Amino acid sequence: MKFPNILILYISLITTFSSSVLSELSDAQRDQLLQQLPPDQRASIMTKMDAADSIEKELEEVYSEEAYMQKKPEWKILEELKTGTDITPCPECIFGYDYFKYAPTTFAPINNSAVTSDYLLGPGDELIVNLYGTITKKFLATISREGNLFVDPLGPVNLMGLSFTDAVDVLEKRVEADLLGTKISISLKDVRAINVYFLGEAYQPGKYTMSGLSNVSNALIASGGVNKNGSLRNIEIKRNDITVAVYDFYEFLLKGSMKNDLKLQDGDVIFIPFIKDKVKLGGAFKRPGNYELTRNDKVSDAIFLGGGFKNNVPDNSTLELSYLDKRSAERVYLTLETNELDMLMMQGDSALNVSSKSGIEVQTIKVTGEVRNPGEYAIRPGDKILDVLNRAGGINKDSYTEGTVFLRKTVADQQMEAFLRSADELENTIIDIVTKGAIDNITEFTLTPISNLITRLRDEKPVGRMVVDFNLLSLKTDPIKNFLVRNGDHIHIPKRPNSISVVGEVLYKNTLIFDPSKSVYQYIDLAGGMKDSADTDKIYIILPNGRSELVKKSLFSSKNILLPGSTIVVSRNPRPFDALSLTEIVAPIFANLATSAAAIAAISD
Repeated sequence: MKFPNILILYISLITTFSSSVLSELSDAQRDQLLQQLPPDQRASIMTKMDAADSIEKELEEVYSEEAYMQKKPEWKILEELKTGTDITPCPECIFGYDYFKYAPTTFAPINNSAVTSDYLLGPGDELIVNLYGTITKKFLATISREGNLFVDPLGPVNLMGLSFTDAVDVLEKRVEADLLGTKISISLKDVRAINVYFLGEAYQPGKYTMSGLSNVSNALIASGGVNKNGSLRNIEIKRNDITVAVYDFYEFLLKGSMKNDLKLQDGDVIFIPFIKDKVKLGGAFKRPGNYELTRNDKVSDAIFLGGGFKNNVPDNSTLELSYLDKRSAERVYLTLETNELDMLMMQGDSALNVSSKSGIEVQTIKVTGEVRNPGEYAIRPGDKILDVLNRAGGINKDSYTEGTVFLRKTVADQQMEAFLRSADELENTIIDIVTKGAIDNITEFTLTPISNLITRLRDEKPVGRMVVDFNLLSLKTDPIKNFLVRNGDHIHIPKRPNSISVVGEVLYKNTLIFDPSKSVYQYIDLAGGMKDSADTDKIYIILPNGRSELVKKSLFSSKNILLPGSTIVVSRNPRPFDALSLTEIVAPIFANLATSAAAIAAISD
């Protein structure tokens, strides 16, 4: 489906229904129309209809009041646009920024962390105390402000500042000494809440009430992380106006290290400064992007941040380092050898690039069917179709090169994108019908044909067939036809067929014995003739090489040459779409779907 056709459709709808014919449908009528559609299409269309609403309104509808975390608005927009997971809302941000996709909806306590044995008990912690033996008793007890836990009949036991494990030892010894024949077990029911302040370049600065079990990493995640200018490698934890630790989130993210990921205490301040130094890694890094640097980082450290080099980077490769010389206000470019990686990175914004060597990646092509040695072959530099066929031992005597199927992944991707684009445009037409009342006399069956077509477009899995000429003489003499092969290509050479297939809007879809004396219409008659739903003006022949031709009518016979292995496709009449002014749009869609189906059938034989 061509994009200009969609423009023509919309212009036609606007000019035709711009008068009093355009009547708004009631909510009940819209709901009734949408209920006719499959759940996935209905959900997709309703999402697009709601796209005009503000982000705030969408968030209120999607997230309940009890929800603590919600996706940040910039990530929500990307989801609605369906831009894909490889795109971020901030391409210039440092690595690690995307880790914080969620932001809090409240400053209420966060109390969903597991209790660790080194957790320090303090005022406000509520424990379940269980005495058993001579004395059997179970009760709740809260540690007082003085740090005492009242255990009846022992009285107060001071647990202030003790770890959970040490507190268990203290209580067990006290019970063993004072209550003969009795033992004790305790467990934490509710952990006290602490107040932590996020300041500086935090995503959402303020005071957060969170669990006493919180450490720096989970507090960062729970608070939404940093903003676009915030450092992830020089986060300061201040306690009583003293910096007790500097936290490097990269240690956790890239190494899994909990170094300096200390437990937070009530009144702690997490101060996030501005980013000072960063580097842009480009070229053949495993994970190129922008990274924050510390003052002592070397070139080798920057390479580690990017995951190292890809496999196609030889040992003797050179690196290009560039940075801004503030004295001269000019950019300086240095070429580094592999033995110069201990050099300190420059301050400010720098860039480090490494080049790869082409032609050393593993690339393969699959050859199946009537060749002497079918299988998968490595693609060597400069390999063309004949080179691959020769390595496969050449073709067999029963091969049918006229019906060779050549598949390419990039072509399949393009065909799939075209089908999905067509489905989206058809959905937009439904939106116009539902929201603007652009069609008179809408019934429950009005949207059924277009809904079925959308489903088929989304379910179709094109194989990416290209029309090629595999005549051996042509391949040897014509360099254009003997083209370079690519990674993932597939060549399938079938056996010589002796049949003609008739599909589409015929009474009996069938495969018939090939008879060179028969015409297209005679084959259709042998398949039971055309149905009432057939479009007599849109009958196609798909030749064995994948090329399609529209059948040309003649007073005497069809002037189309049929070859063994051809497929006759009788298209569906687009009359059901007349009411929606889509006839000219859906006709080529039907033809494309028929061609795709024939290609799948050819490779499956």
